[in-house]
Amino acid sequence: MPYLKSKHLTTNSKRRNERSDKANRKLIYIGREIRFQSEQDLEDYIEASFDTIFPELVLIKRQHSLKMQRCDLLCCSKLDKQAVIIELKNEEDRGLVSQLLRYRKNIFQNQSFADRIDYSLPIKLIAIAPTFHEDNYTDKEASKFEDDIYFWKFYIEYQTTPLKFQLEDNNYDILYPVFGLPGSVQNEDLQSIILPAFTHNFESKLPVDVRQNFRIIRELFMAQPKIKEMVSPTYRKILYGTGEGQNHKKLAEITNTGKGIWLFLWLPTKVRTKIKIPVARFGFVLAANNSYFDQDSVVEWLVCTKTTVNLEENSNNNFCFSFDRHGMSKWTSANMYLCQASSNDGRNLNTLDLLIYLLKGATRPFDISLLESWWSQEINTPTNLGWYIDLAIKTWNYRIK
Repeated sequence: MPYLKSKHLTTNSKRRNERSDKANRKLIYIGREIRFQSEQDLEDYIEASFDTIFPELVLIKRQHSLKMQRCDLLCCSKLDKQAVIIELKNEEDRGLVSQLLRYRKNIFQNQSFADRIDYSLPIKLIAIAPTFHEDNYTDKEASKFEDDIYFWKFYIEYQTTPLKFQLEDNNYDILYPVFGLPGSVQNEDLQSIILPAFTHNFESKLPVDVRQNFRIIRELFMAQPKIKEMVSPTYRKILYGTGEGQNHKKLAEITNTGKGIWLFLWLPTKVRTKIKIPVARFGFVLAANNSYFDQDSVVEWLVCTKTTVNLEENSNNNFCFSFDRHGMSKWTSANMYLCQASSNDGRNLNTLDLLIYLLKGATRPFDISLLESWWSQEINTPTNLGWYIDLAIKTWNYRIK
C-alpha cells in the first residue's frame, strides 16, 4: 500500500474531503488561458448554475449510468419533454461524437425516466468544451444523427470582475479563484483553505513554522492540470502526479523524514536514447538554513536519484565521478545543471531541444543569436529554488499535452 486511497478514508475523513472539495474549487491559468482545475469542477459549476445557463431545460440526473456508460447531464426540455444529453469536457477530446452516440443508444433503448421524457422526439446531443478537434466535425458529418449534435465552445474571461463564463454568445458570472496567473500571489487566503484529510495529516507532521509556506508551494503544484495529490500511510511523503505507478507521470514529491524535509522534482535530464521527453527525479541540497518551501532558497546541488539523497556521498571525493547509464552526473552543481543535462555526444539532442523550447519557446532550426543566449545561460544556471520549481511545472505541462 504505497499511497493512501479513498477506501482508506474514515467517515469523518470523507466528510472533511467533501467540505474541502466544495470550499476549494478553483480555476487555473495554463497555456495563456483559464481552465477549471478538473472536469468535476466544470460539472459542479454547470450544475450549480444550470437554471441560469439552461433556463429552457430541466436537469434530470447528473452522471447517469447505463451499461457501463455514464453521461454527464441527462436533461429534458421544459416545453415538450425532449431528451437532451450534455457532455462536458475541460479540454479537447477527439472521441466526443462516438461517446455521445453510445449514450444516446443506451438511454433510448432503456427509455430512462420515461415519465419525464418523450422518446417520440429525437434526442438532442450537446458537447461543451473549450475547443473541438477536427475529428469531431468529421465524425459528426458522418453520423445519421448529425442534425441532433451540437458543439458549444466555452471560454473564461478573467480580466473582468467577477470572472465570466462565456458559452456561445452568453456570459455568466463565475466566482472561483484563479491560481497560476503571472505575477499573482495566492497566499493571503491559504490559511483558511480546508485541506483534504490525508494532506491535512501530512501537514500536521510538518514543523509549525513551515506549514504556511508548504501551502504556497502545494498550491503551485495543485494548480496544474491532471494533477493528483497522494499521501503515504505514514503521512511522511506526499506525491504530485497522475498516479503512483512506474508508468505514471510525476511532477514533485516531498518527504518528511527523521533526517529532515526533502523536495524532489522531475526535470529534463541527459539521455542517449530517442526518448521524446527525457525526465528524471532530482533531489535538492540547499545552502545552510534554507527551506524547501521558500522559492528564494539557494540550491547547491542537484542529485539524480530514484530513492533518497545520501549526504554521505557528498563527504567523499568520488561522488563527482558517479554517473547514470546515460552519462548524467548523479551529483550536479546547481549552476551547472543546464550544461550537464543538455550536453550530448552527438547521438541525441532531445534534452537540448526540450530545454530550449521550455525556456526560450523556440524549436529547430535555431538562429545563432538564440544559441548564443542559450550558451550564456547554460554555463550559469540560476540557483534559486523557485527557478527549478518553475522548470518542473513547465516540463509537466509539456509532458501531459
